[in-house]
Parts: sequence; structure tokens; C-alpha cells
Amino acid sequence: MRLTDQGIRALSLSDSGQRDYHDDAVRGLALRVGTRTKSFVLIVRKGEQRRRISLGQYDPPHLTLAMAREKAKDILAAERLAKEPPAPRVTFSEALKTYYRVHVSRLRKASFRAITQTIDRHFKPKLGKKALLDIKPTDIAPLLDKMLDTPTEMHNAFVYLSMFLNWCMKRGYIETAPTARMQTPHKPPPRERTLTPDELRAVWLAADDSDYGRIIRLCLVSGQRIGQWAGARREYISGDLITWPAETMKGKRSHTLPLTPAIKTLLPDRVGFLFPTVNIRAFSNWSRSKARFDKTSGVQNWRHHDLRRTWSTVAADELGVEPPYIAAVLSHAYGTPISRVYNKARYIEPMRKALLAFEEWLQALLSNEENADGRDIQRLHPAGT
Repeated sequence: MRLTDQGIRALSLSDSGQRDYHDDAVRGLALRVGTRTKSFVLIVRKGEQRRRISLGQYDPPHLTLAMAREKAKDILAAERLAKEPPAPRVTFSEALKTYYRVHVSRLRKASFRAITQTIDRHFKPKLGKKALLDIKPTDIAPLLDKMLDTPTEMHNAFVYLSMFLNWCMKRGYIETAPTARMQTPHKPPPRERTLTPDELRAVWLAADDSDYGRIIRLCLVSGQRIGQWAGARREYISGDLITWPAETMKGKRSHTLPLTPAIKTLLPDRVGFLFPTVNIRAFSNWSRSKARFDKTSGVQNWRHHDLRRTWSTVAADELGVEPPYIAAVLSHAYGTPISRVYNKARYIEPMRKALLAFEEWLQALLSNEENADGRDIQRLHPAGT
């Protein structure tokens, strides 16, 4: 009810027991009318617990309704400002283990691998045993400084760490992420490196019949990512098409690619993973394999992804392939968002023509020279296939 001084004065004392009249103006405030007195009480709730605080007898002008309301408001404000129980002192490693299990494990495999490897390598050794509440920007900055020579790696490491610490904040482990007050390291501009014809020839000739060599050649002739071929499975192939499921693709869309003669020649005759490790997982020995490969090929300052950019550039500049078909081969979105809603064409035949045109261009490039010992360069695929 809406208490007023006039209404309180009009209330009669109770003949037996007590009766509470709750005030609508201040939550929890009530007038308790007994057999001899009228008193103000404040009921404070915290979860399922209730606590009653006596504010004094109604005795104008010493304690009026307005005074009782102000006193109740002060108590409620103090309750709200009271410090919460200290957050549990969870360590960096303990929270990281949960983060990997409940959040990162739901991401695609490439993202899972990038995040876990980066954090485990750069931050866990130094921060693992520290309580999250004790980690400060001064603990993080020196770890980032060690990556000054690799700015892209430093940028990605900071982003991954920030994502983790923001997750910890949302879980209540910390009040504020220490990275929130730090500046994100500058990200270098996108790479523009494409391989020259001589470099392409050198890379093709250096790629042997090993799994790594076959993956390199597959990326060179198809424009796909190394992770796609490394994780390709026999069941992805149907006739002269290969389809990667959506969960294996960066854009979360399934991708179908025609299998040309050169691609078919490079695919091993295996069940399950086409390029498995000894533990029956997708091929992943990239760093060591490329280091050895660079010594053999003599081509320096290039990355696996540059093969994909080179394929796209050659297809456009040398072969005149239309942009929509290049995008289709690369599994890139093309056109406006509304056009993509209505155009669901897969462009299988245009993609096949583009891939075959690239193979013919590459074959001509390889045939223009002879090996150092005078033998002709081996063809992309046996004659008649």
C-alpha cells in the first residue's frame, strides 16, 4: 500500500500480534503495527535469504515516514555497493583447459589448431601457473616483444589471447581483461607475393612423390588451400568430383571441385585420409617439410598460400578466366549479398575448363626447358589420361 503520515496516524494498534503494512514507495520497507507501538522495518533480500532490519518507532518529528524512507534507501544503497565475494583464484592453465574444451573445440579444426598452438607456445609457459587475477599488462608485453620480428604472428597471438581473457571475464574469473588496456599490435598489410614462372617451374620440379610433394603440386594446379588437401578423405570423392564438407572449409560452405587428369594422378590410392600421419590424422608436418623443400627448390620468401594467389593471378592475367569462375574454384563469395542469395550455381563445367586451361599453361611452361641432364621435363600426367 502507499503509506502516508496521515494514514499511519489513523491506523489502530493491534489487539493481538503484529501486522505489517508494506510501503509501495520503497521496496522492502514496512510499517509494523503491534499492540503498543508502530515501528518501521526493512526487509533485505539476497537470493533466497531474508534479513529484517529495525529502523525505529514511528515518532514524529523524531522519525517520520519520510525519514524512514531515506534511511531505508541508504541501507539498500550500501547493500548494493557492498563488495561481492572474491572471485575464485583460477590459474591461467586451469581456465585455458576449460576454454579449449567448451569453446575452442567447437571451432573448425584449423582454427582450433591455430589458437591452441599459439597460446600454448607463447603464453602458457610463462603465465600458466599464475592466477588470472594477478596477470597484468606488464606480464604480457614482454611475451609479445619476443615476436617483434614476426609481426603477423604477434598480431594473431595478441588477438587469440584477448579472446581467451575476454571469455574469462564473461565467466567471472576476472573483472577486466588485462589486454583491454593494451594496444593491438599492428597487422602487416596482406601479402601480394606471387611466384614467377621460373619459381613455379622450380617448385614443381622440387616436389617429389612424398605426401608433402604431392600436396604442393595439388595446390599448384588446383588453387586450393594446403589444409583442404591435407585433410581430404577418400569418401569426399565421387566420380570426377571432390566435395569438402562445410565443417572443413574456412567459409563454412561445402566446396565441390572437378577432378582433372593432373589432379587425379596426384591423389594416392588410400582409404580414409589421403595424406595421413602415422597417427592416422591429417598431414601436418609443414614447417620441417617446407624448410627442406626450400633448400631443394631454391625458391625463397614464399608461403604455401602464395600458390593459391599465383593460381588466381595466372588464371585471370594469362588465361582470361572470368572472375566468377575464379571465385568458384577458390570457394570465395562473389557478387553482392542479395545476388548470392538467388544464384546457387556451382559452375562445375566453367571450373573444369579453368583448371584444364591452367594445366595446359603449366605444361607449356615446363616443356620450354630441359632438365640439367638433358632429359625432357615429365608431363603433368601420363599421355592419354
